[in-house]
Amino acid sequence: MHKKEIQCYSPEEVEQLVTVLQNEPIKYQAVIMLALDSGCRRGELTGLTWQDIDFDKSTININKVTQYVAGYGTFEKSTKSDTSNRVVYITPTTLKVLRRYKKEQDENRLLLGSKWQNSKRVFTTDYGEDMHPDRPYKILKQIIKKYQLKDITFHGLRHTSISLQISSGIQAQIISKRAGHSNVSITHNIYSHFFDSGFKEVADKMDSFLQVTSL
Repeated sequence: MHKKEIQCYSPEEVEQLVTVLQNEPIKYQAVIMLALDSGCRRGELTGLTWQDIDFDKSTININKVTQYVAGYGTFEKSTKSDTSNRVVYITPTTLKVLRRYKKEQDENRLLLGSKWQNSKRVFTTDYGEDMHPDRPYKILKQIIKKYQLKDITFHGLRHTSISLQISSGIQAQIISKRAGHSNVSITHNIYSHFFDSGFKEVADKMDSFLQVTSL
């Protein structure tokens, strides 16, 4: 059976996205940068609380998700599986964006006073309510349309994050654990195409050992 092609950005397209993000609200920057950096799923992203972010250790603790059901609203539930619960180290660049975003959110909280809805989530509405799980997707689509970027889904940012890790030569076991996959074979099966260049590199290196130099 032919596998559906993974939808993601190349390193050059990531650079383009990050560049145009500088012109966007800090909330938009934070949503997309954290998704790119951590590779977390959309519901994991909207489920994060500020307690889940350790600025000193440069980590986020993914341990819950939010989901929307028509007629009921947005609610919190457990992650997809036990292996989906994980601690992910994130970059200083992303942490800097999150600090700026938190500062803005704190200022909005003070400004709105009793009108603030007091959600503990990292990503909220302008009035402090839980962000709808579909909102990150809409933010990305808005940016893609505005700057005429390649059209990908929000989950495509997760694929992008994982593919960049693979191309950087990070061990598959580490990538799998960071992504919250139940085992490394899932990572290999989904991203087999991205591992091909690595396999080719192994063959090239082995060839250097096996060559007999002519006298």
